[in-house]
Amino acid sequence: MKKLFVLFLGVLIFSTSSYSQTRFGIKGGLNFTNMSNISSNFNQTWENQIGYQLGLALQFKVPIIGLAIQPELMYSTVKSTLNNNDGELNLDYITLPVNFQLGADMLFFRPFIVASPFVSYLIKSSTRLEDQPLDDINRFDYGVGLGVGIDLWKLQIMGKYNWGLGKLEKAGDEWDQAETYKNATLQGFQLSVAFLF
Repeated sequence: MKKLFVLFLGVLIFSTSSYSQTRFGIKGGLNFTNMSNISSNFNQTWENQIGYQLGLALQFKVPIIGLAIQPELMYSTVKSTLNNNDGELNLDYITLPVNFQLGADMLFFRPFIVASPFVSYLIKSSTRLEDQPLDDINRFDYGVGLGVGIDLWKLQIMGKYNWGLGKLEKAGDEWDQAETYKNATLQGFQLSVAFLF
């Protein structure tokens, strides 16, 4: 069984490297992100604010099985605010998503569904949470996105919803309002356009 699996894996790697189509491009879009999974004693509502994303994409496509793997390196901003303006969230991340796209090539376009695990690293924070600084925020985040998209020749349009799985507060830290933020994660909708050459 192990030999069969190794043989299958070898054939898949060979076919991918031999027959894959590689494209490189630039990508940009909008983020609509807020804070979620707040502990139950926190009754205020966080609202989406528009952030942006900008970066590079590399697509490896295997036409025969309709699979494309598209890793990206993105500069991404996250913004959210309390409904009563008592707090705001402004975080800048370097994000590495890997988009696994499954679709069907049709003449001039290719619709696809996408699953996208990602990791992020915080590089800048200008945040006010009811006078609680975020100097001790957890810099690493990770999660997964699900969505749909379409390739139209060299243009790619994609929409997906991202769930952050990392906690905002570092493990072991004691914030002034730890009971409020220790279970906080980031999630939201992302709309992007890429030009692939």
